Amino acid sequence: MIYFEVKSRLQSLTRFRKMYREYISFTNRENNVPAQMIRQKMEPLAMMAVDSLNRINLGQLVTRDAPAEGGRTVKINLVKAIFRDHVIRRFNLDDKAPLEILDRGIIEYKRRLWMETVNLFNPVFWLFHFSWFLASLPILFCRKAGYDTSKAERLTSVRMYQILFQFTFFYVLVKWSGLLDWLWFDIIAL
Repeated sequence: MIYFEVKSRLQSLTRFRKMYREYISFTNRENNVPAQMIRQKMEPLAMMAVDSLNRINLGQLVTRDAPAEGGRTVKINLVKAIFRDHVIRRFNLDDKAPLEILDRGIIEYKRRLWMETVNLFNPVFWLFHFSWFLASLPILFCRKAGYDTSKAERLTSVRMYQILFQFTFFYVLVKWSGLLDWLWFDIIAL
């Protein structure tokens, strides 16, 4: 993920968490008009929150046994369950559990935002992505021409070509800049 995507996901998760905290502060949520208005504002952000949490492997699914004797085991996504009152009542879900997951997600996205901020000013990071772009140009041209490149992208030979291209690109760059001669001179001087 890039800096702007991480920042956007962090902002939407923070906004969703703030609204959810307001929502659970009401004791009678089903008949309370302000609580229902907050819930309606939360609904458009819910799928973004679920997707953001899934991307960092926090899309928590709680396993519960069905209330009936011999009922099957059900997996429930805690964030999606916020909007399903019958699921919350039937499986006796805690109101604080989604809040804990959202907090962990926000912490992880803050960490990733810091890493992406560092990468914004890291020239090696940009050279790596530029070399990967150059290695992927043939596939991009074929995709733009209308060919299905999904099978070609999964081929080991294509991936090996891209990696070999990157190593060659970096070798030529280091050789051209004189860094290789400087390193070689340093090794000989030892």
